[in-house]
Amino acid sequence: MQVFCQVSKENLMKREIKILEGQTLLNLPVNSSDRMVRATISVDGKPLDLFTINLAEKDPEFWTFFDVSAYQGKTITIVIEDAPSRFPGQNTQKSGKPAEIPTLNSRGLNKIFADTKFPGQDSLYIEKGRPQVHFSAQRGWINDPNGLVYDEGEYHMYFQHNPYGWQWGNMHWGHAVSNDLIRWQQLKEAIYPVIDKNATGRGDAAFSGSAVIDPENTAGFRKDGIDPIIAIYTSTGRGECLKISYDKGRSFIDYEGNPILKHNGRDPKVFWYAPGKHWVMVVWESGITKKISLGQEVLLRQHSIYTSPDLKSWTYQSGISGFYECPELFKLPVEGEPGLSKWVMYDADGRYVVGDFNGKKFIIDQDFTRYENGGGYFYASQTFNNSPDGRRIQVGWGRNITNPGMPFNQALLFPCELKLRKTLNGYRLCPTPIREINTLHQNSQVITDKVIQSGQSESITVKGDNPIHIIAEFERGDAPITLNILGYELRHDNEWIFATTAPDDRKVKIEAPAGPFPAPTASTPVTYVPGSSIFKIEAIVDKNILEFYVNDGELYYVTAFNGKKTNKIEALVSGGSGPGGSGFGGGNRKLILNKLEVHELNSIWNNENKK
Repeated sequence: MQVFCQVSKENLMKREIKILEGQTLLNLPVNSSDRMVRATISVDGKPLDLFTINLAEKDPEFWTFFDVSAYQGKTITIVIEDAPSRFPGQNTQKSGKPAEIPTLNSRGLNKIFADTKFPGQDSLYIEKGRPQVHFSAQRGWINDPNGLVYDEGEYHMYFQHNPYGWQWGNMHWGHAVSNDLIRWQQLKEAIYPVIDKNATGRGDAAFSGSAVIDPENTAGFRKDGIDPIIAIYTSTGRGECLKISYDKGRSFIDYEGNPILKHNGRDPKVFWYAPGKHWVMVVWESGITKKISLGQEVLLRQHSIYTSPDLKSWTYQSGISGFYECPELFKLPVEGEPGLSKWVMYDADGRYVVGDFNGKKFIIDQDFTRYENGGGYFYASQTFNNSPDGRRIQVGWGRNITNPGMPFNQALLFPCELKLRKTLNGYRLCPTPIREINTLHQNSQVITDKVIQSGQSESITVKGDNPIHIIAEFERGDAPITLNILGYELRHDNEWIFATTAPDDRKVKIEAPAGPFPAPTASTPVTYVPGSSIFKIEAIVDKNILEFYVNDGELYYVTAFNGKKTNKIEALVSGGSGPGGSGFGGGNRKLILNKLEVHELNSIWNNENKK
């Protein structure tokens, strides 16, 4: 039974829907060109979620949903009202005189219905623009990966999620699980914004954070033999907060002592520091007071380090200035130097410092180093806590690689393993795709041991639009190295310059940011002197996403691949001057192509994910 009633106020309308046995989803129509409203879903007078949505009044662009599987037999109430005039990341009502702004109407509200599935579910994961080896949400916007943790055979990947729209806003923690870091199953929302204004004093959003397991029970949260998954995140209306899950991360309860830390900042990353037997939180500060000469004080942005014996009470210890949001801090062995390990601290765009850490203070050995070179598409990465095999696994966000016309927007980057290497230019934090990518290989093609001279090339042709994994290895000769990936050209001049050229006559279509984020910039040539006679390029192409790794991650790029693609991966020798080239001219120059591997990739999605 579904009942509609209009409340007497012109700016507020209500509908009640009885959830029948077997109905699991409340389906909501979305059209970004329609007015934005603020909606509240409640049951028995208790609000379940409060959000803004461009509720479709006529034809929906897509349908999204709210999980009502726990409320079968109950009556759900949906109230809509005019949205705030300025709500970040959402289309707002056009300005004008009151008489020009249409009053709230019931058309979108009347389209809402409950069912066992949502419209469009039959095409889920096979949509034309859906990445096939990069995780994206079933519906809505996605950004920062959050709460990456391994527990009892499952990798948990939470993420910033707007379940109700294509643009940024309504920040929840979405949730997906995997047993191999490759094939993910999205579950229902895990952490919701706090609705109670008595608790927040204002609106709330569930911003970024991390998750831990507490096997020593330092927090005292163990119950019935279960060590819960503990999320530490920024509740924007309260501060840094704890949420506790006793059902394998599927749902969370609020810690009654929240907030555990109030400060000017966000994005806590927490881990156990075994030598000191305490917890460490590294968190971004948007303004921490520092005294300078002549009795003056200034506010600095920094990554602050706090410690705690129990996850509940925290003490400030130190900070490193110059960083901006989404902090990380971890220890890695230095490749090729037995017994030597260093600590790495980085921020949202991956800039990192290398040094030593005693559990309370970070001492810098190597100052800020650039991590990624693709123009700003890489952002807000995090690494897994509690990794079962000791690997440092990173997942980032492909910021501003948008998906126009799709019911989802943006994706997370392919999981990679981080290693620390000493190079000619100091320590390098080097990412490479996790080895599990090999389980996706199909229809592989390989070329080996070819001499390529000036004006010559070796190539492999691919069919269709399947994602591909490419590994090219060259023995350097006296010629520049060029690898053309479906029209996207990567070049090293064989001396000190690495550069890229996008297809379509070097013009890349860059979509406007769908949220409060800076637009990406064009990739520029970088100085890079290889330390070996072997030059390796590894790449992943997936719809409009291109990631590539030079010499096992000594250079790393993430970029949008919006241009028209060819069907060829080609290794060639080209001379002459050009952007990033050193002007090799005449003569018969050559190099050796040790191997060129091209593997089509199976989709990470399967029928189980549609359930």
